[in-house]
Parts: sequence; structure tokens; C-alpha cells
Amino acid sequence: MNILVLNGSPKGEQSNTLKITKAFLKGLCSKQRHNIDIVEIKTKNIEPCRGCFTCWTKTPGRCVIKDDMEELIKQYIKADLIIWSFPLYYFGMPSKIKAFLDRMLPTNLPYMSINEDGTTGHPPRYDLSHQCYVLISTCGFYTVKNNYDALFRQFEIIFGDKLTKIICPEGELFSVPQLDGKTSEYLYYAEQAGREFAETGKFSELTQNKLNELILPTKVFVEAADASWQINEPAKNSNQDDKSYNFMRQMAAVYNPQSYVKDAVIEFYFADINKTYQLWLEKEKCILKTDDFMPYTTRIETTFDLWHKISEGKANGAAVMMKKQCRVLGDFNTMLRMDDYFGTKKSIPEAEPKTNMNILLIQWIILWVLLPINKTWAGIAGVIICSIVPILTYKFKLTIYDKISIVMVSALSVLALLNISLKLIVCLSYLLFGLMWILSCLAKIPLTAYYSSNDYNGDEAFANPLFIKTNKILTLAWGILYLIIAIYSYFLMSSAVAKYIGLINLLAPLLMGLFTAWFAKWYPARIARG
Repeated sequence: MNILVLNGSPKGEQSNTLKITKAFLKGLCSKQRHNIDIVEIKTKNIEPCRGCFTCWTKTPGRCVIKDDMEELIKQYIKADLIIWSFPLYYFGMPSKIKAFLDRMLPTNLPYMSINEDGTTGHPPRYDLSHQCYVLISTCGFYTVKNNYDALFRQFEIIFGDKLTKIICPEGELFSVPQLDGKTSEYLYYAEQAGREFAETGKFSELTQNKLNELILPTKVFVEAADASWQINEPAKNSNQDDKSYNFMRQMAAVYNPQSYVKDAVIEFYFADINKTYQLWLEKEKCILKTDDFMPYTTRIETTFDLWHKISEGKANGAAVMMKKQCRVLGDFNTMLRMDDYFGTKKSIPEAEPKTNMNILLIQWIILWVLLPINKTWAGIAGVIICSIVPILTYKFKLTIYDKISIVMVSALSVLALLNISLKLIVCLSYLLFGLMWILSCLAKIPLTAYYSSNDYNGDEAFANPLFIKTNKILTLAWGILYLIIAIYSYFLMSSAVAKYIGLINLLAPLLMGLFTAWFAKWYPARIARG
């Protein structure tokens, strides 16, 4: 299919609307390749229509003006799908793409047609029956009503029932990095719309409803939008304090009441401007305070410039804390919930399966429990479980350590079936398991990080140096524990409790699990305190 994208935004590649269009194209091309031409209308030489009608009289089908429209009309006629992508400008389209539309006059015949409903128009000069059209547009309002009426009517008259629309009010939010989590959810459904359009030529009711939903509630959007104007274009004689106030005002505006757990007070101290703010998080709203402060739940000490960069994703918050450029006092759990509180956390459906540490552990635990009881049973059970694990990829994502475990447990199971010394197999199993954990600390991502990342935005957590360091410490501790277990198991295997060695060795990991739960919270909080 030949696809022509008419990017009518004066911002070109920086267009908010184009972000949605590209997501739609990604879905459209997910199962089949298409020929795509994206035309940046703002870069083209397109003069206004002169109204001379030479294209109807002296040179039928050809405009007298020699500019880029001659080639663009050829592309337009050849296309099977035409995507009109532009923001709403003063209840219509930007002037340059309006000039493009006006210059499409040569594609029509001069004769009038009389329609059954009494309306009239000019019939097409070329057979465009193979074409369909998608209008993708954003605007700075929070509603389509009374804003898109004129544009919709114009496009419906021109394209009739061959027109499909993706209209996104609150489009300016796509230029706010702090709201990437929210806007990425909308882009997910735009991509889904592309997939559905490629298959059926329309969107499902569910997808259309999702695309019709507001990104932020109306009151939240209006408050945030009003504050953003003052951030981007501060008044005369304003200073850094004004910027920080309006930034905090915008932050309070995007508070998500659904994230409420209990009342909390987050205090910010910006050292570079010697300014303190408090955000009072309540069940229904967030209140910004510049005085009359309450005792804080959590206090964040940094510079305004650095906090602004963190909020935009230009600086890594964890790295900043490790460099002692930011301190967090009080309840660190409040800091961990910042994404939930202020609406940046992604809530799109899970596209990929997650890892699961139980898949790693179950292979070893079955072997450890059954080996002291009956080597043959242990060998058979080990082979069976290692055969089943690969099948679980339909539901779970297997890590490299799940796969290594399949190989090692299978080998140990074979040794058990060959009636090799029980003491050797048991001690060797704990030794190999411990070494796997320890050696993983030499890699960029330690073993535990592959599994704990599920609670920290998946693979995004791997870019967090504090997350990686915490997991390396815990992974090393677990590895050392299993080396110790391997050593004392050698002696216990010669004692009266040899049959219960598997169960006995489960007690130490249980205690280590309690330590892990405590350390995973304590260590990041300690680093944050500076």
C-alpha cells in the first residue's frame, strides 16, 4: 500500500501531532511493509491559489504555478492511504496545509454535480475510488466540542464515509517530558489503531473509546496548562523564584488522587534559590504551600535546576543521589511513589511477559528436597521439570539464569540417575547455584535485578545505578550464603539428619529472604539521606 503522510504542522518533526501519526504508522506496518512518504508541508514551496481557473480551462489538470505542488499532486493521486496530520489552528488547519488543499483544485473537473440530497460539488478528474483518508489532529483545548466543528464538516464534505479520525485534545501534553508515562499510553492506543486499520480498515470500539479519553482530567489540564504558560514565557522582571513557583504549581496540578494512600507532606528545598515549598497530598487534591508549613513526611533537598532536569528525564534521580547532589529525608517510600502521585507512571497493557524467580528456584528446590529421599525420584523429577520450563515462555520471560539452571539441573539429575555419590551431587548443586549468583555480579546486570525489575518499570530499572548496586550487594550475599550451605552440607550428609538436608537448607534462605526485604528498602533510603 502506498501511504502519503501530509505533515501540516509548522513545527515539522517537532510536531506533537506527528508523534501520534508515527505511532499509528508503526501499528499499520507491524504485520506488513508499506511504501510511506512523509511530506513536511512547511518545507515545500507552495504558493497560494490565484483563482485563475487555468487548471480547468487552458491547461486542464495542470496548475499554471510552477512550484512543488506539481509533484505533490502526483504523489497524492498515486497514494492508497492519505494521512492528514496537523494541529488545530484557530478552529481550522495551519495556513500552509490549507494552501496545499486549495491547490488541489486541478484534481477536480469544472462541471457541477447534483447530489441526491440536493447538495452540489465538482466531480474528481481522476479515479480516486481506491483511496481512504485518516485525519490525525491535536489541539490545546480539552474538548473537541465547538472547536473542531468547522474542520470536521469540511473534511466530511470532501472525503465522505472514507474518512477516519484520531483527534486528541490536550495535545500540548506531548511536549511535556514529565508526562511521558501518560502520553505514552495514548500512543500505545494510536499504534493499536494502526494495527486494526491495517486489518479491517477501521478501529475497534474499545480502541476508539480509548483514543477519545482525555489524557488528564479537565480541571487538572486547565490548571497545568495555565501554569505552563508562565513557565515557558515568564513575565517581565520575573526571576528564578517565579519559575520554580509555577513549576511546582504545575506539579501540584497533575497530582493523581487515585494514588492516594494516606495524607503526606512532601517538602522541597531548592538550595540554588534558597526556596522552600510544600505539597500537601490529600485524598482529593494536592495543595501547594509557600508558607505556613506543616511537619514534612518527606523532604527533598537539591537545586531547582537539577530537579527540573530530573523531572524531564535529563538527569537520573538515583545517580544524582549517589553523587550526593540530592538528599531525601524522612519517609523514603513517599519518594518511591512520586511517579504514582504525579501521573508519570505508564499504565498501558503489558506488551511482553515478565520474568518470574519461581521458575529459577523450582528447578533447584525439587532437586534439593528429593535427592536425600530418593536419588532416582530426584533425577526423574529434575528431568521432567527442566523439560517443562521452556514451555512456560508463552506466559513468562525466561532469563539467561533460568536457561543456565535448566542445563545444570538437567546434568545433576542425570548424575543422580547414574547413581553417582549423593553427597557429591548435593554439595555440587549448592556450589554451582552459589557460583551462578556470585559470577552474575561481574555482569552489568546481576541475577536478582532481572526479577526485581518487575516492580520498578521493567527494563527501565536497569538504567538506575542505585537499583543495580542494591541488587549486586544482595546477589553477592545470596551467592555467599549458598557457598556456605555447600560446605556445611558436606558434613551434615554424614550425620543422622542427612535425609532432611533439603528441608534444613530451606531455613537459611527464609531468613535471608527477610534480610533481603529489609535491605532493599533500607539501603536506597540510606543513600538518599546522603
